[in-house]
Amino acid sequence: MRDKSIIQSIEKAAVILKLFNKDEPMLTLHDIHIKAGYTKTTAMRFCNTLCKIGFLEKVYVGKIPYYRLGIELFTIGSQVMHAIDLPSRAKKYLTDISNKLGDNSYLFIERNNQAYCIETVKGEYFIQANTTHIGDVLPLNRGGGPLAILAYMESERQAEVFELLKLSKEKTEALKNRLVRIREKGYSFSSNETYQNTAAIGVPIFNHLGSVVAAFSVGGIEQRFSNERFPEIVKITKEAANNLSREMGLQK
Repeated sequence: MRDKSIIQSIEKAAVILKLFNKDEPMLTLHDIHIKAGYTKTTAMRFCNTLCKIGFLEKVYVGKIPYYRLGIELFTIGSQVMHAIDLPSRAKKYLTDISNKLGDNSYLFIERNNQAYCIETVKGEYFIQANTTHIGDVLPLNRGGGPLAILAYMESERQAEVFELLKLSKEKTEALKNRLVRIREKGYSFSSNETYQNTAAIGVPIFNHLGSVVAAFSVGGIEQRFSNERFPEIVKITKEAANNLSREMGLQK
């Protein structure tokens, strides 16, 4: 039975908008007619309306008319991104991580080529000393969260960070190799780099463009990162980061 609270024409228009993607940024009317399953007349009426309100644009390649997503969608999408409150969205995932693992969980972002801790949830095994707090600033080459962000930054941004760190040539090469390994595994691991006798992992969080915007980190005393527990820590943290990335609009 049809839900009378739903406006079907809007639902059908949304179907057309969702046909466009990175692989097919432009579609002909025939493409839309086939993919959406609408008659050509219906598809044309929807496309004309969507063009009028700026959600689609009509362009020509030679003499063939194509449709592509319009600038008005970008404007609306930008407003959505501004409305996203990363710490609020991340809090439920941090809480879930700490509840499942019993360890402290953290949210890091990058600003001015440094890593900022902007949210944290204490675990059952929380220790007051030797731990990161909200507002702490760390270099991007130390700690689970910071390293996870650095590994996935664009190469130009990484070069800026390397220059600011002023490491020796050997240490810079070692760091570059470490970042490659982090990308291969999908997570970072840090031991005794931020505080003595502590360890942490970090997993990147991506936005709708696939750019790294933050990282989840789990940290605690070294003994908590035993070979037996380590796979579980990575699995739970990765799941949380992947879920938040999807919530941020990442499509995989």
